[in-house]
Amino acid sequence: MKLQKMQALTVHGISVRTNNQTESGPDGKIPLLWQRYMAAHPQPAAEIYAVYADYASDVNGDYTLTVGSLQDLNAETVTGVAAGDYLAFEVHGTMPEAIIRGWQTVWTYFSEPGAPQRAYRTDLEIYHGPASATILIGIVPPAP
Repeated sequence: MKLQKMQALTVHGISVRTNNQTESGPDGKIPLLWQRYMAAHPQPAAEIYAVYADYASDVNGDYTLTVGSLQDLNAETVTGVAAGDYLAFEVHGTMPEAIIRGWQTVWTYFSEPGAPQRAYRTDLEIYHGPASATILIGIVPPAP
């Protein structure tokens, strides 16, 4: 994991509103969102973005997930990624299992004493290929 400064981005894609409790059960909406996106993009962009935004509160609240790319003229949704400080967690392996393990690492890391405070503005996954991704978690910058 490493600190990364992000510039603001705009991601074009499709969205769903959900929460982690729903996603941990059989009625999860994220797998269907991904199926829908991949069906509409049989030859997806070199990098696919999954943006978590519009957090209602924290890890337990609702959020909006947008899956897309930086350019998609047929997008249903356009969402912004906030500029700022992010912690980057590299993920490698078979998806979606690897990304799920990556998120478990993220949740464990942020539950530890002394961990930076999550900003809950925007977080994202950037898929670099079928077996490689980066999870970027927005953090509150430390006080000067």
